[in-house]
Amino acid sequence: MTRPADKSPQQAAPLEPNLDAPSDLGIMVGFPPPPEKRVTLANMMAPGHLRWSFMNQSRLFPTTRVSRGEEAIVPFGDGQQLDVDGLPIAFEGNDEFPMQDFYRRAGVDALLVVHRGEIVFERYFGDMTASTLHALFSCTKGFVGLLIEWLVQEGEIDRNASAGTYVPELQGTALGEATVQQLMDMQAHFDFSAFPPRVPGQVQVGYLAALGFIDGGPDYAGPEGVYEILATNTATEPHGGAFRYDNGSTDMLGWILRRTAGKSLDRLIGDRIWSKLGAEHDASFFIDLGGTEWAAGGLSMTARDLARFGEMVRCNGMFNGTQIVPDGVIAEIRKAGNRDIFEGDPMSYPGGSYHNQWWFFHDEFDSFAARGQFGQRLWIAPTAETVIVQFSTDPDPTGSEEPLRLAAWQTIARALAS
Repeated sequence: MTRPADKSPQQAAPLEPNLDAPSDLGIMVGFPPPPEKRVTLANMMAPGHLRWSFMNQSRLFPTTRVSRGEEAIVPFGDGQQLDVDGLPIAFEGNDEFPMQDFYRRAGVDALLVVHRGEIVFERYFGDMTASTLHALFSCTKGFVGLLIEWLVQEGEIDRNASAGTYVPELQGTALGEATVQQLMDMQAHFDFSAFPPRVPGQVQVGYLAALGFIDGGPDYAGPEGVYEILATNTATEPHGGAFRYDNGSTDMLGWILRRTAGKSLDRLIGDRIWSKLGAEHDASFFIDLGGTEWAAGGLSMTARDLARFGEMVRCNGMFNGTQIVPDGVIAEIRKAGNRDIFEGDPMSYPGGSYHNQWWFFHDEFDSFAARGQFGQRLWIAPTAETVIVQFSTDPDPTGSEEPLRLAAWQTIARALAS
């Protein structure tokens, strides 16, 4: 696989989130589109191109499908519809923050609400539709964490064993010495010699270029693909203790999964989960320059299918009357993490925690989430019997709108409980 020799990577400059449809802006419209309206690997992260890019991953990168199998689609029922548009959000002391303003401020592409297994609200913006596959980014980590825990409970993986036990090539390195559980809980401490040290809250540009997710430019001479990236890991401080969010931890878990199960991640997710959910569509997985699925952030899927996965997790591994994932796997995930070590990292938030690749809010709904860059979220609120899927194009990589997002979801859950 060759790297395009184009321009150096462009990150998204700060811009106001909006609901403009790429097609209305002329992005990738025409045969061919005008040069100034074309999206390429070199400019996909530029302002105005993000929304199209997130809905068209397979037009930009090599991908592999996660098969839904040959079983019949399991349709969602339609519950009593909730007027989400009319709900005022209690946020920052303002009890009348309009939901419509939330959509624009958070750059929402899709919002889907499931209550007690039925869809009570479903809205798509711009070019997004019910059948559009949208990038999940780090929501992918929730799938990886679930699969690792599943293999732990099957006795295939020891959560207290070092990663090097399963990937001997990395024995004696920082990543190889981290335990599986430390990787799961983001308590492994390392850097990559191939890139500058990671700056919390910022996009890892060098990492993404090495994957092939953004163009590294004609002079790029670093690692190509996740296996080469992981091999460059270096020690920083002892593992354990403080929370430290890094894609490398999840990509290491992906390597452990492949080695242990003897399958690629697309096959593993397809065989164990996707083919049993009655999904409407195949999902897709971004493939790096080495031909490997990006465990830390490569999935794309429809909102309804992500909601099926979320409803299965909410119901302790059961969906449509079938126990797809053992309930003990979900029970371990829902134990949540150590709140005392969570504060301080820019990726954290007050009162939260992190465990097994999932984020926990410790709120009135016992809610937890899979959380992805640019505002992708799968929010599960067990005590409210609610699952919310949000796809977004929020160009702010710092996650500054997270308090507003959480307030919006909690507002919806309270309305459903009333």
